[in-house]
Amino acid sequence: MDILEFSLPRFNELPKVPLYKDQVITYLDNLSKVLNIKNTEKVLTPTMINSYVKQKIVSPPKDKKYNEKHLAYLIVVCVLKQVFSIQEISTLINMQIEHCPIEVAYDYFCTEFEKAINAVFVTRDFSYPDSISVATRESEIVRSVLISVAHKLFNTYWPSLLISNLPLEEPAVPPNAPTTLRT
Repeated sequence: MDILEFSLPRFNELPKVPLYKDQVITYLDNLSKVLNIKNTEKVLTPTMINSYVKQKIVSPPKDKKYNEKHLAYLIVVCVLKQVFSIQEISTLINMQIEHCPIEVAYDYFCTEFEKAINAVFVTRDFSYPDSISVATRESEIVRSVLISVAHKLFNTYWPSLLISNLPLEEPAVPPNAPTTLRT
């Protein structure tokens, strides 16, 4: 899967049938292959899931099964742990959940991550509009975090981008920029 074609499933697209731990690992492994910066390591293991539950980042499964809320949390963790510590991720998740329901927070995360990937890999324009009507301090933190992850991905993928001659759009040059920056 190409990073530029990557998209995260929205909350309503996550499996509605609860999954066992091994099914969760398979689902997330397939989803996150393109995002695994340390591709020699597994993105998620049974031990990691147990640790996230123990640290209260993810709620305990019900009857050993994980629902779409569990999956949303685990997807966020898998994306962010490429750059941030588990404690930082926990803080970010808690901040978002305090301000909006999990479904809204997760879908915002997905949309902003895809926009960040596009900005970093294609347009190089980081002034793209927020996907919510009123930007908040919290939404700006989420955007900054996701741009950091997108930059880390870019730094991992750039050698293959050079080989593929991926055309990057020219970044917009502000009208008051020095003439040396203008073409």
